[in-house]
Amino acid sequence: MAGASAGFHHPAVHAARLLHQKKHRLEERCFLVEGPSLLAAAIAAKLPISRVFARADMPLEPSVREALAPHTDVLSVDQRTLESLAQTKTPQGIVAVVPFIHHSVDELAKLVAGDQAALVLVLHDLSDPGNAGTLLRSAEAFGASAVCFGGHAVEPYNDKVVRASMGSLFRIPIVSYEEWAEFREAARKAGLAPIAAGAQGRDVRSVTLPSRIALLVGQERRGTRDVPAGDLLAAVGLPQKEGVDSLNAAVAGSIMLYELGRARGLLGTANRGTTDA
Repeated sequence: MAGASAGFHHPAVHAARLLHQKKHRLEERCFLVEGPSLLAAAIAAKLPISRVFARADMPLEPSVREALAPHTDVLSVDQRTLESLAQTKTPQGIVAVVPFIHHSVDELAKLVAGDQAALVLVLHDLSDPGNAGTLLRSAEAFGASAVCFGGHAVEPYNDKVVRASMGSLFRIPIVSYEEWAEFREAARKAGLAPIAAGAQGRDVRSVTLPSRIALLVGQERRGTRDVPAGDLLAAVGLPQKEGVDSLNAAVAGSIMLYELGRARGLLGTANRGTTDA
C-alpha cells in the first residue's frame, strides 16, 4: 500500500474525478464513496478497493490502513484536490474508488434460493436518488433479500443514492436489469410473485399474498412504467386520512416493506432504536 501524495492534476485524481459521470462509471465499472463510514462499510463487505484519497491533515486510522488490502493505493491530497473529488459541500476527508457490486438479474434465483418466505424490493423506474437510498436502508432493515434496479431507475451508484443508503448498499444484494420482461422471467424462476405499491391499492395489512413476493415501488404520481397489469398479482396501498396528499415513495415503500417483512417473519427480534439520520 503506497503512501504517496497526489496533486490536483495527478492522473489518479483525474481518473477518479471522471467517475462523477455515469458513462465513466459504466466504462470503468467502479464508483466513488465518500467519508469514513461508507469506506468502513465497503471494507466490511470485503470489496477490493483500488484507491483511497485521504486529506493530508486527516490521515487514515491505523486500523483502517490495516483493513485495506495490500494492493490498495492510499494517496495523500490537499483540501482543493479532495474537494474536486468529493460530491458534497463539506467533504469528510476521504474518497475511495470501489468496484461495482451488483448482480445480474439471472442470479436472482440464487439470492432467494429455497422455498422459505422471501421479500425483494424492485425499483423499476424510481428516479429520485434520495428515495432510492432510503429504500435501500429500509429493505435491509425489514428483511428483504435483495434490491433490484430497473433500466429506467436511478443508478445504484449515483452519489446521492450511495450516501442516502448509509452503507446498506454494501450489505444487501443489488440486482440490475434493463427491461421488465427480464425481471418478470427472473422472478418466475425465483418463485416470486410481483406486486406493486400504489395509492389506489388494497390495504397492505389485510390483503392475502404468497410468502415469496417482489414489491415494486415506482414514481409517486404515475406508478410503474411499462409493467402490464396482468404481470402483477396485486396492487397494495396504505390507508390515509381524507384530504392528505399521498406519501412520498420512500415513506410509503418503507412502511410497506415493514408490514410485508413483519407478516413473513423476516424482522429481527432486537429493538435497536434505528432513528439515526
